[in-house]
Parts: sequence; C-alpha cells; structure tokens
Amino acid sequence: MEKFLLGEKMQNIINYFLEYNRFIGLIGIIAVLSIAFLFSKHKRKISIKLIFSALLFQGLLAYFILKTDCGLKIFSKIADGFKALYEFSNEGVAFVFGKLADTQGPWGMVFAIKVLPVIIFFGALLSLLYHIGLVQILVKCFAFIIRPIMGTSGAETLSVVANSMLGQTEAPLLVKNYIMRMTDSEMLTVMSSGMAHLSGALLAAYGIMGVPVLHLLSASIMAIPGAMLIAKILIPETEEPETLGSCKVSMERQSKNALDAIALGTTDGLKLAVNVGAMLVAFISLVALINYLMGAISGYFLAEPVTLSTIFAKLFYWVAYVIGIPIQDCSKAGVLLGEKLVINEFFAYSHFVQFDLLARTQAILTYALAGFSNFSSIGIQIGGIGAICPNKRDTLIKLGFYALLGGTLTNLLNAAIASLFI
Repeated sequence: MEKFLLGEKMQNIINYFLEYNRFIGLIGIIAVLSIAFLFSKHKRKISIKLIFSALLFQGLLAYFILKTDCGLKIFSKIADGFKALYEFSNEGVAFVFGKLADTQGPWGMVFAIKVLPVIIFFGALLSLLYHIGLVQILVKCFAFIIRPIMGTSGAETLSVVANSMLGQTEAPLLVKNYIMRMTDSEMLTVMSSGMAHLSGALLAAYGIMGVPVLHLLSASIMAIPGAMLIAKILIPETEEPETLGSCKVSMERQSKNALDAIALGTTDGLKLAVNVGAMLVAFISLVALINYLMGAISGYFLAEPVTLSTIFAKLFYWVAYVIGIPIQDCSKAGVLLGEKLVINEFFAYSHFVQFDLLARTQAILTYALAGFSNFSSIGIQIGGIGAICPNKRDTLIKLGFYALLGGTLTNLLNAAIASLFI
C-alpha cells in the first residue's frame, strides 16, 4: 500500500512537471548557472554551499509567494496596496491635467500624463518613508535574515536588499562609507544587484501600465539571493571583506525634515520621470529609423525586410524557450528580451502590454524583464557610484560588463525558477 501511494505521488510530481512543460525551467536553471560558471574568474573558489543555499532560498520564496495561500494572500494584499496608491497619485494628476487624466476620454491613456507622474509621486513617498526610517528598518530586517543564509558581508547585503526598493545608484548610498574598501567580489555583487532590480517608483509605473504587480514584487524579492548567487559565481570572494559577519552599517538620512524629504524625493522623481520620457522618445524614434534603414536595405535582397524585432526574435528565441516560455510565444518573448538588453526594460514593457501573450508567458516574462540590466546602465553605474567613491571608478569600469551579465543572468534565473510554480 505504501509503495502504491509512493508511486502515485511520484506520478503526480511527474505529471506536474510535464504540465505546461515545466521541466524546461529546470534546463533553464542549469543553463544560467553554466553560463555564470563559464565566465567565472576564480572557478575553484566558488562556494558550493552558497549556490545551494541561494537556489533553495529562491525556490522557497517562489513557492511561498506563488503556491501557498498565505504567500499569495500577503503579496496580493501588497499588490492591492500599490494599486490603491495609484488612486492617490491620480488625485494630483487630475488636479494638474484635468480631463486629460481621464482615460475614458477620446484620447485614451496618455502615457506622459498617466504614467510618468506616478514616478514623481512614488519618488516623494519613498523619500518620506526613508526619512522616517521605515525603509531602513525593512532593509536591516531583510539583511539580518539573509546575510547568515548567504554568508555575504554586511555592507553588500544591505546594498542588495536596498535595491529591492531603491534605484541602482541610490542603494549604494546606504553603504557609501564602505565602498572604498570593498573587494571586487563585493563591488560586483552591488553592481549586479543594481542591474537585476527595479526601483520602487518604476515598479509602480509598470504596474499602472498593466504589468502584473504580484510578479513584479516577487521578482524584486527573488532577485536579492539571485543577484548574490550569480555575482559570487562570476567573481567568488578571495579576500576578507571588512563587514564580514556583521550588519552593523550606518544608514544616514539625507533630508533635514519630512518636508525636505518630500521636496527632495519629488525633485528626484521628476528627474527620473523626465529622463524616462526623454529616453522613450529618443529610443522609439531611433528604433523606427533603424528599422526603416534595415528594411530598405534588406528589401533589395530578401522577400521579407529585416528589422530589429526579427533579429531579436531569432537571437533570443531559445533563451525564451529555456526559461519556460510556451513555444508559441517564444518569438515575441525573444523580441522583448532583446529590447530589454539592448535598449531598456521600459521600452520592452511598453511593448509587453501591447503584445497578445498567454497569461503564463506574461507572468514568466515579468521576471525576465524586471531589471535595469542593459548597456546604458553600465554608464549609469560608473557615473552614479563613481561619484560616491571616485577612487573606485577604475574598478567600476573593469566590472561593468560582468555586472551586466550578472544582472541579466539573475533575471533569467528568476524567470526559470518562477516557471516551475506558474
């Protein structure tokens, strides 16, 4: 009887992984880790314990969020909280822009009016929460839990956890007093984490665009151990970090009072919103120009003109497949993966909500696209973190492409793991 029950359980497990071809996600996990190992600088120094601890941690997080009633309820409530905050931001948008903020009008949703102001609101809100100390408490609590599991230093752990809420140049500010003395392995962890995460303000913007908020939140949490895992494979620790075994790192406020915090956050949010809008205008226009030129030239030789989309679809088709994307959506997913890497995730998500994709594809792609890992981010980190600690500029330049690889692999690893539970 026991053998019969055991056999039945095994059959159920096999059937589960065969459903939606979930077993492909296992191949994706192996492929991502193999690529990271291939590019590792110190293969013999890789900690097997860290790899298994991080993978287990990521898997448990994904299972808790996506498969347990408790996890689903908690993160669904948080997602609902984000949606409620959108309504508060709409009050300010409606006051400034009047009827133009009404998506029911003949003009529909105007991106510059409906989405970009949300970034400003969340910039001010996060700055206020940081001033009153809530962000610091959350960051320290997560770091206190995660550091012993991962065996990482206090400074890099705090920066990585902070990246789940702050941007790739804002999070390192929390540990600016330690950056000068960070090892190359710690610096890569900080940089890769910045590439692998989204800031809270942009997460909110993508949510209002129609990207699943539950999966955006899940991706942000899963990228914490994921970024550490990939970074510690690419450049394992060969030195002894200054803050190893400790999370007692100071996290100073930049604002004088609550009003100053709101003003600073609003200004930073405005700069980010304007930057996002300007980048979209520039990149969409340039892509249109490139597509026109490529189509005009290739039209002389081929029956079907070549565009960036067709190139991305071919190059990233199998990448999409091994992270668990249904095969009928792999071409479209390949386009989005290519756009995210070469241009940016905002550009990719803007097409994500326009494409007719299966619900499973949308969920998995949310994880794969949820990060700043694109070529322009290398320059952003060199400029941003380099301004915090100019003496580390050469290290930032040296590790730039490794950080891009680390962030990209982290996002793909998150997607492959999540595909096992979707």
